[in-house]
Amino acid sequence: MVADRVHIARSGQEIGQFNVQEIPSLIASGQLMETDFFWRPGMTAWKLVYELVNTQKIWKLPFPRPEEKSPNLWDQLLSRESKPMMLAMLWDKLTAAHQQCQLTVADIEQINQATRSNLYRRCKKELEAWYLLMVQAHLEDHLFTTEEKINLNNLMVSFGVKQERAHEMQKEVFLEYYKKAFQAILNATGEYSEKREKIKTLAQSIPLPSSVMDSLNTIIWGEVLTQELKYLCETVDEDAIISPENVRVFNQFTTDLDLRLANYPAIQTSFNRAQKYFELLKGKLTPIDCNLELGSEVCFWMQPVNLLLVKRTVVRRNYGGFSSSIKIFGSLRYRVGSYDVQRETKDQLTKIDSGTAIFTDQRVIFNGEYKNINFKLNKILDIKEYNNGIEIGKDSGGDVFFNFDQGAGDATVLLKRLVREAKN
Repeated sequence: MVADRVHIARSGQEIGQFNVQEIPSLIASGQLMETDFFWRPGMTAWKLVYELVNTQKIWKLPFPRPEEKSPNLWDQLLSRESKPMMLAMLWDKLTAAHQQCQLTVADIEQINQATRSNLYRRCKKELEAWYLLMVQAHLEDHLFTTEEKINLNNLMVSFGVKQERAHEMQKEVFLEYYKKAFQAILNATGEYSEKREKIKTLAQSIPLPSSVMDSLNTIIWGEVLTQELKYLCETVDEDAIISPENVRVFNQFTTDLDLRLANYPAIQTSFNRAQKYFELLKGKLTPIDCNLELGSEVCFWMQPVNLLLVKRTVVRRNYGGFSSSIKIFGSLRYRVGSYDVQRETKDQLTKIDSGTAIFTDQRVIFNGEYKNINFKLNKILDIKEYNNGIEIGKDSGGDVFFNFDQGAGDATVLLKRLVREAKN
């Protein structure tokens, strides 16, 4: 059968003769253009190439056509075509496929027979790279359509890529796409209930296992809640607090998005702490009973603690090379060799006593079994919170450490407020 060949011209100059069946792939590769002209014997005038083929069926690919190369020595020994030749044949079939990204078993078998090799085994790495480029190309416009989802599935089958491997390769690309699309929906105008439905639809369009999407949704919604809580909070003395009014706003926000804080324990803890700290820093303080006679002072905090202070200790260390001693008589010994004694000092946190720590509106008091100390609030320079207590820095006399198991955060916030009010 004689191939159907046509003459192609551009800018008034003929550029060659081509098989009609090759023209779609030549247009896709850029070698020919839809605005070129064609002519075959029997035609009275030249016509646009666009009229020769249905250019809507020329599928654009996000990767260039491989340059055909002759078989190398190893290929010649195995009586097969080169790998670039195999990929070029595959590329041609993809651009001219009846349905985008979909090749038949017969198409692959034709390539295998023509090249005397196995496409899937020999070009696995290149096919996976092409597949990933197609995924990225589909997501460039930040809109993943049902048609594109079908195309990727077709391409996965056409390239012989296992579904598990396809999910693994495209995971990071789709996760980044999903995050951006998710945030765009959330930032758009409209009711939160509508946004929630749009996000659900978006999640369903992502070709990843539900286990991956569920985990990702938990992370993203956690970020959304964190951002909203941060926006509604204010910072006082380096601590985040939230007003009763904004508590209602945040609760309504979670209700509108059908989110349950119990599923986000870290955010639940931050939310509860911000409410408590608001009461401690801006609410009305409630006096408590104290077992000490305080006169006009008002007690606001009392807790059993261990008192720790920084003590400077001296350590004796011996340095030197080989040395020994020789017994002379009785307890008298003669030392030979190198010997040097040095003393090192270091600060060490030491438990001094156990007792009760008290915060009043004027002082910090420690009433211990063996030691009693107190200092005015306006002498305090800074307060640091630890997991198991607080450190109080004073303008003189050294820092004081109160060690106790629970409530260090509350104690720190309350004492900061008392100090601030005492100094104003």
